[in-house]
Amino acid sequence: MGSGSRFLKTLQQAAAGAGVTQVPMPDQTRSNAAAGHYRPDIDGLRALAILPVVFYHYRVAGFSGGFVGVDVFFVISGFLITSLIHGEMQAGRFSIAQFYERRVRRIFPALFALLLAATVAAYFILFPTDFARYARTLMATAAFGSNFEFWKEAGYFDAAADQKPLLHLWSIAVEEQFYLIFPLVLWACAKISHLRLRLVLGGILIASFALSVWGVANAQAATFYLLPTRAWELMVGALLAVGALPDIRMHWLREALALAGLALLAFAVFGFTPQTPFPGAAALAPCVGAALLIYSGKGGSRVGDVLSLRPLVFIGLISYSLYLVHWPLFVFTRYVVYRPLHPVEICALLAISFALATLSWRFIERPFRAGRFTISKRALFGGAVALMAGTAACAAVVFVSNGLPQRLNPRVRMILAEEQDHEPRIQRCFGLTAKDVEAGKLCRIGSNAAQAPTFLLWGDSHADAFLPAVSNVADRQGRKGLFAGTDSCAPLLGVARSDAGKCKKFNDAVIKLALSPSIREVILDARWAKSAEGTSYGDEPKGHVVMRDADGQASTQAATNRMFLRGLSRTVSTLRKAGKKVILVGSVPEIGYPVPAVMARRSLAGKHSPLVQALSVYMARQHFVFYAFDEMQRDYGAKIIYPHKVLCETGSCRVAVNGKPLYRDEHHLSVFGAMQLTPILAGVF
Repeated sequence: MGSGSRFLKTLQQAAAGAGVTQVPMPDQTRSNAAAGHYRPDIDGLRALAILPVVFYHYRVAGFSGGFVGVDVFFVISGFLITSLIHGEMQAGRFSIAQFYERRVRRIFPALFALLLAATVAAYFILFPTDFARYARTLMATAAFGSNFEFWKEAGYFDAAADQKPLLHLWSIAVEEQFYLIFPLVLWACAKISHLRLRLVLGGILIASFALSVWGVANAQAATFYLLPTRAWELMVGALLAVGALPDIRMHWLREALALAGLALLAFAVFGFTPQTPFPGAAALAPCVGAALLIYSGKGGSRVGDVLSLRPLVFIGLISYSLYLVHWPLFVFTRYVVYRPLHPVEICALLAISFALATLSWRFIERPFRAGRFTISKRALFGGAVALMAGTAACAAVVFVSNGLPQRLNPRVRMILAEEQDHEPRIQRCFGLTAKDVEAGKLCRIGSNAAQAPTFLLWGDSHADAFLPAVSNVADRQGRKGLFAGTDSCAPLLGVARSDAGKCKKFNDAVIKLALSPSIREVILDARWAKSAEGTSYGDEPKGHVVMRDADGQASTQAATNRMFLRGLSRTVSTLRKAGKKVILVGSVPEIGYPVPAVMARRSLAGKHSPLVQALSVYMARQHFVFYAFDEMQRDYGAKIIYPHKVLCETGSCRVAVNGKPLYRDEHHLSVFGAMQLTPILAGVF
């Protein structure tokens, strides 16, 4: 026997000992399908799926599209599960109970061990708000519905991805939902011909793909997280499993297709970025690439031989455990140090991730999957339900108790309370659409005794943060007003933002309201610098805000500056021509890190020196904004009020007063912070 044959036999024996599913190929006879056929190259393909995901999550340079590894897993799962079920159905021995027994043995042990370890870590590491948020996602994860939870959470004030230890488990939820439904689809199609089965699966693929393409442009979060727009990726593998493509007899063609598949994967992994519209049509590259590697590997190819090498096969074998452990490890580490990780730290985390994954595979996955624990189906399913219920109950306790704040001392709790110190009507009054404005759904602020609104506060989330101060002063002066605010939309007429598609329509609706005869003053407030510079700040994800108006798209910072000035001029000039008094509120200092969380960490470490930001840093960021404001004052007589004259009056910009944060996060004032600005509003009304 040649060395290559001995190596393959060794791999097959190792795989059998590890409990790897023996996967029947779709075009085999009944007897061969029953015997099964191990594909080491598919374990190698798993390695090509998991490594880009891990490197992407760990911010390894070059892997900007590593997230597509999840899509490769979907294709592999669709192929393997369909091969297994379809083969057993052809052999007349498919059992739905046995199928779900295998799923429980495959998924539950490593997953719930990870959830236990992550929950213990979260108890000691996460602050109450984040622990309560973790508990909510833990509850959803226990029910294999975390993709729905993360979809619902997606929004302007949502926590950053690297503060969610269980975020990666959305894909496990998608797969389990697929496994719940798809066997019933195949069972329902068991009596139809092979051709009709392929047509059914192809129809599902086409419908799901079309929905995904539509959803990327119209419902991005739902499209990313939910099964209906991801099902087509699993169907790519399923169609391969039922023999939708004929066997390749020409060796050169198998080699060419294998190389093409590898190239498509590389194109996606190294060419895509988080800004790539995804999944939609872009997901074709990794999915077709994975399908070509599976398809060409059936008859053997040089690429398949490489994928069958021992190191890649081993990484494929531990890929499930590696996927489970790597992300929580990164999140908790990043949460503790609260800064970007150094390359040495990244390497250490990678080593720890592989070590933990190997231990999980060896001592948790393998024993359960190989059936070394003798247990009846009833006991197995009962234990699975008990695990799910117990985990959900534990999560509910943490969530109902608001993250168990009693774990922390009173001073730290006081600091962290400012994270929730936002304008109390934010859920009802903020985040409006143009239709809301046209329907008269704006919230009234100021004095309840006044008869009708006579002023308008208009802007983005910074205007919402400033609202308590405006409302307080208006109330004292017997004035009533309206608040028109929505996320990421500075009041720049005629300007559209790539990251906030509703802005132009929203602002067009608000200006009509602002021109109403009853409105005398219009207060404009926003995070001006982000629109003027087109850049994020501090801990925010890096990226450029692409803006467009009637003159085209701003492709440079200078062009963004000019577009900002044009939009602001249109707004102010329109209001002034209508006889309105215009008040421009300058930006508050952007701190660049979540102030309450950082102050709390410093307090726990015994560091009580005040945090400040250099005034020069603030002035540099606002340079063009202040130039534009001067233009508005000179050309149109707009009144300017500058929050930094209060917040930075000592020569540096404060982030707290008497140990109490002025901000609830990186750049939004808390109600306490906003109330410090009431003195500068004295002359507004």
